Amino acid sequence: MSFPLAGNKNIQQSVTNSIKENRLPHAIIIEGDLGTGRHTLAGFIAAAAVCGGANPPCGICKDCRMASGGNHPDITVTAPDEGKKNIAVAQIRQLKGETAIKPHQAERRVFIIDFADTMNVQSQNALLKVLEEPPGPVMFILIAETKAALLETVISRCVVLTLNPPETDEAFNYISQNHSFPTEDIKAALESSQNNIGKALLLLAGSEDDKISLAAKSFVSEMQKRNLWGMLSATATAEKSRLEADRFFKALKLEISENLRKKPHGHSAQALSKFYTELCGLEKSLALNINLSLLFCTLVSKAAETVK
Repeated sequence: MSFPLAGNKNIQQSVTNSIKENRLPHAIIIEGDLGTGRHTLAGFIAAAAVCGGANPPCGICKDCRMASGGNHPDITVTAPDEGKKNIAVAQIRQLKGETAIKPHQAERRVFIIDFADTMNVQSQNALLKVLEEPPGPVMFILIAETKAALLETVISRCVVLTLNPPETDEAFNYISQNHSFPTEDIKAALESSQNNIGKALLLLAGSEDDKISLAAKSFVSEMQKRNLWGMLSATATAEKSRLEADRFFKALKLEISENLRKKPHGHSAQALSKFYTELCGLEKSLALNINLSLLFCTLVSKAAETVK
């Protein structure tokens, strides 16, 4: 199995070398924003730790298949109980008891602590002893948005891997190679999420509101490139009904306003401001029994005239 994340080259090199040299640390903190791949990386490392193949994680051995399916007996996940916001000290004490049990089928046991930054001081202190002196062949992977919520004594006993969103090209290539979303939608989602792949995928596969928002972003992007076909393609999502068209116009106004807020001066700002006025006039046509295809063709024509 190849390294599963885009970007983060230093972490990729560090993790793959540690796996290749069979020197994975016994305790790791994976920190990063939601959508940066924390759980993906944790799963990759956990699979490598229990893999029985020649080049871990091989992805084909029994251990790797079980790890991928989430049912490996030597991989245990601890997270806040349902309805709770924090990992209780009782959960950590139970985890400590399990670390004394020998591996069931792999060479070591892996304990993943999700939402590790929700542990209070008492829970972290309960974990500290076993981090200092593991009772057997065990490995700990703590997943958190930020290590800042953890005690320094806990942090000092772990290797910290900090994930960041990749560069735009890397993020785009990752999504386009693994999914079949339209190019402009991917670009708009990445711009909206600051290249956070997880958040971009949520936008791309998200609610109708997200799709309308992405369509509006795509329209403005194609408008600035004077791409008539691109603008028409962006309006396709909104031609389903007058309700969708109304939502598209509102999203388009918001997108233009956001662009003007970021760059309030210059030729581009003047063009966007002029188009905003045209847009408000066309929006009123929705109250009439106007053909939506004709309305959007007029919208594209007005946009093209504005950016000449």
